[in-house]
Order: sequence, then C-alpha cells, then structure tokens
Amino acid sequence: MERTPLTLAPGKLLDELSTMLGEADPSKVVMAFDGDGTLWSGDVGEDLFHAAMRDAFLLEDARPALLAEAARYGIQLTGASDANSIAGRLMAAYLVGQYPERETCAMMSWCFAGRRSEEVEALSRSVVEKEDLARRLTPELGPVLEWARKRFIRCVLISASPRAIVEPAGRLWGFEAADVSAATPAVRSGLVVAELAAPVPYAEAKLSAAQSLFGKARWLATFGDNVFDIEMLQAAELGVAVRPKPKLQTQLAALGLRVLAPADA
Repeated sequence: MERTPLTLAPGKLLDELSTMLGEADPSKVVMAFDGDGTLWSGDVGEDLFHAAMRDAFLLEDARPALLAEAARYGIQLTGASDANSIAGRLMAAYLVGQYPERETCAMMSWCFAGRRSEEVEALSRSVVEKEDLARRLTPELGPVLEWARKRFIRCVLISASPRAIVEPAGRLWGFEAADVSAATPAVRSGLVVAELAAPVPYAEAKLSAAQSLFGKARWLATFGDNVFDIEMLQAAELGVAVRPKPKLQTQLAALGLRVLAPADA
C-alpha cells in the first residue's frame, strides 16, 4: 500500500512540536529553515544575479574565474568576452542542465569579484525592495516562527544563495546575520575575490553548515521545499516540507516527512 504524507495546518504542526519539545530547555533547541522556495517564493540569488546583469555590474576581476568555469564544463562562449556576458552564458548553461546547480550557486556569489562588499550589499538591498520580497514571504510559516521565538528556540536560515542577499531577505522574517549560513565569497582588503570563503550550503553541505551554526543543540525541526534539503530534513527530529517541489513530493511519504498546509488551503 502506498503511504500518503501527513499534511498539517500550522496549529496542528505546532501541537506536534510542543509535544516533542516537552519539558526540555527551549534555549538549547534549534529549528532550521531553507530560504528559496521555503521562507519565500522564488530564488533571491537569481533575483540578485539578474539585477547585476541588467546593470552590467560585474567587473573584469571576475573574468578569469568565469572563463575557467566555462572551460571546465565545455560551455561555448561565442560572442561573449566580458565578465557580464560570460556570466550570462554560464547562467544560460545552468538553465539547460549544462552547468551544475552547486557551481551556479557558487558563481552567483563570487562573480562580484573586485566589488567592495558594501557595493554588493547595497545592490542586494535594492533588489529585496524592488522585487517586493515582503509580498513573497510564505505566510503559513509565520505562526511557526512566532511559536519558536516566543519560547526562545533559536531559528537558523540555511541557503545556497549569496549571503549578500540572503541576509536582508532573512531580516524580513527576523533572522539575524549570526543565524544565517549562505554562499559566501572570500573577501580581501574589503574586496570580493573570485573564490569561496566556505563550501556552498547545498545538499549534504547544508547539514554541516547548520551544525556549524548551532553545534550540539537539540535539532527539533527543519523546514525545506526541495530534494537538496533532504539531508537537513532528515537530520532533525521532525522534517517538514513547505510547498514541496515535485522531486521532493514523490519522496515525502518514504522519508516520513510532514507537509505544512499552505495558507490558502
């Protein structure tokens, strides 16, 4: 018999979490959240990248690393010679499955090589405002975050999108910078360089990124929307799918995940 995943409205899910929490000290408990597709709809990393492309924001400092990526994956660059056009070709290659998603996430972070961190952060804030990200927040997670914070349960945000935009996006949900792990480029003398400061929090690396934030705290729940969240969903005592993508949808019952009912259900 095929199993059906259990779909719960926020109130019922919070009843389950309350029972699981029991008499434990909430200050030693943590819940983890994916960003894109979970806390908000869409992909803020792609929002930032497309804004950078429109403004020809990338500098030639990124060009050697972008060329190396194209060569590594056999991506044709006919007619593309500057940093912005090469980055655009890499994104196009990603969209047709020629350039891996993990590498795309990394590239969207370090492609700002040569820019001051403050410049990238300013562009990111403008994107959050222009894209009206506040209207893309997932409403059914509001009661969950409120429940956790009233009990002083730490909430962390783990995303493969660039930190420069994940931080202002996360602030819309009340996440502080210290509670965020995201794709982070190396910075030297205040300038972004074309390499990563740490592995992109993607798939299995989301698990290590989360653990680096909260160590041995009790991991009560994880909320995610895609197969790249599976390791993190299974690491928590309770994994909860939020508006799951089709690839995750097919595995929900087998993984024993709960599904958070959409606010408009």
